[in-house]
Amino acid sequence: MTAYRVSCARVIVDDIKRRGLARRAAAIAITTTIVESTIRNLTYGDRDSVGLYQQRPSQGWGTVEQILDPVYATGRFIRKMLEVDPNTWMTDPIGEVCQDVQNSARPSRYYEEASDGTTIAYALWNLSASPTKGNVSDVSGDGHADVLATKPDGTLWYYPNNMDSNPNHVPFVDGTNIGRDWAQFDRVMSADVSGDGHADVLATKPDGTMWYYPNNMDSNPGHLPFTDGTNIGRDWAQFNRVMSADVSGDGHADVLATKPDGTLWYYPNNMDSNPGHLPFTDGTNIGRDWAQYDRVMSADVSGDGHADVLATKPDGTLWYYPNNMDSNPGHLPFTDGTNIGRDWAQFNRVTSADVSGDGHADVLATKPDGTMWYYPNNMDSNPNHVPFVNGTNIGHDWAQYNRIF
Repeated sequence: MTAYRVSCARVIVDDIKRRGLARRAAAIAITTTIVESTIRNLTYGDRDSVGLYQQRPSQGWGTVEQILDPVYATGRFIRKMLEVDPNTWMTDPIGEVCQDVQNSARPSRYYEEASDGTTIAYALWNLSASPTKGNVSDVSGDGHADVLATKPDGTLWYYPNNMDSNPNHVPFVDGTNIGRDWAQFDRVMSADVSGDGHADVLATKPDGTMWYYPNNMDSNPGHLPFTDGTNIGRDWAQFNRVMSADVSGDGHADVLATKPDGTLWYYPNNMDSNPGHLPFTDGTNIGRDWAQYDRVMSADVSGDGHADVLATKPDGTLWYYPNNMDSNPGHLPFTDGTNIGRDWAQFNRVTSADVSGDGHADVLATKPDGTMWYYPNNMDSNPNHVPFVNGTNIGHDWAQYNRIF
């Protein structure tokens, strides 16, 4: 890895990150360039091949001048990858994805270099801009919230957000079974506890214990993200609702919980300072009167990096509590709520996450008929800054799941 090769790899990583794709796309691209050009932007190659990826003008990859532009070449590579493997590039072996794009006469070379390609890509990824804070639901690490769901049989299903590659920009089309035994938990939520840009899973059992499943999809066989859980706490049975979001704005998900008496409790994530790296040890009562709401959720609606609170009442109204912990006495984050909508009683489940990848949390909701509805956050363009006005039906068959998060 000379300085020149590092500079070429950095262009690839920065461009893929700018496109909003997961870091695995960078691993795939760099693995390909190791094989094709040893990560050099070559002006020569086999027959008319040129550039980092040794793309051929005669095969429709572009002109010589275009292919020698690393940003253009990476864009063409990624476009082909999304065409041939739109739903499997995050799960298939890296060498297999490279071969699907390149159609090489020696496909085994990509498998041999996948480990080095991943190492280089991830090292440079961590040196570039950090993922958007506040997006705790991003399993893949591409900046777009994904969907996790459980069935009554205890299986866990993963729906990656592929709204940029699917017709009509429908984000959650194909689900994959990624686990079992989740029926033992009474509550399951998605949250970036570790602060690495990939959502982890928190779950509680009826005995009050809380379990933490770190997202290790890049290191596990088959890229299953949640395989090993750790008991990180107890006494959570005293709460009737538990949710996780980055309240403090430090990039690590915290925990919010309500008790049946209507009090709201805040558990900051201090896994880096506590013995044994337990993230949620000390809770603080930060509010009351939350028993009036039938649903409470936390997400970064305003886009400032701090999670806000959304809540619905049985009459169908939706209420928004902005996080103003930096300006309020005692640093209480959620003090004043505003009615921002109605007709939410038609939905049996409502959750909030940054689906679009713009840094502002959107809303996903399901109806009893199994349809899923997407309400993009357009608070900057609507009168009075009301964020969730128009919903779109983006799917069906969600009634088969007992939990969606």
